[in-house]
Amino acid sequence: MNNYDFQERLAFSVDGRTEDDAATIKQIVAGCVTVTKTDVQEDRSGIDYWATLRRGARIGIDLKLRSVGCSRFWKEGPELALEIWSVLPDDEHCGKAGWTLDESKKTDYTLHRFDPRDTCMVYLLPFQLLRMAFRESLSAWKGRYRLPDPQNSGTWKSQAIFIPAEVVLVAISAKMQAVTP
Repeated sequence: MNNYDFQERLAFSVDGRTEDDAATIKQIVAGCVTVTKTDVQEDRSGIDYWATLRRGARIGIDLKLRSVGCSRFWKEGPELALEIWSVLPDDEHCGKAGWTLDESKKTDYTLHRFDPRDTCMVYLLPFQLLRMAFRESLSAWKGRYRLPDPQNSGTWKSQAIFIPAEVVLVAISAKMQAVTP
């Protein structure tokens, strides 16, 4: 089981990256004029940044940043870390669904970034379509892709699965089509 320090991981996700994140968001979100880092309450609801468009509309973006060296595990190109459990159920915890399955998130898009030593690719994904695709595909993906042991924060355990970005994009695309009876 991987041990990690929650406060260290939290600091990693926010420390000194706001300018890089804002520049990336402005570059890929057409019409974006400002990018604002959210407060802790909004962060907990699934929004790290607000991207404001020229006419005032705001887009809530949840940043998913990967550590340097993650590419050493890739077999089919960049992989997205998709969280199954934020808190794995056990004798002490009833469990909490991971962010990828969390229907209460107010997120509009997730922005998946990597250290440039791994790849310069970024992925801006519509959250609800990602959530639906993940829910539908998870059981099949568990048998095919890397599902490491849960991470141990010292207080609770969490678990993510690592799915090639291209596979995720195909699954999202499939959710954009529907057949009605």
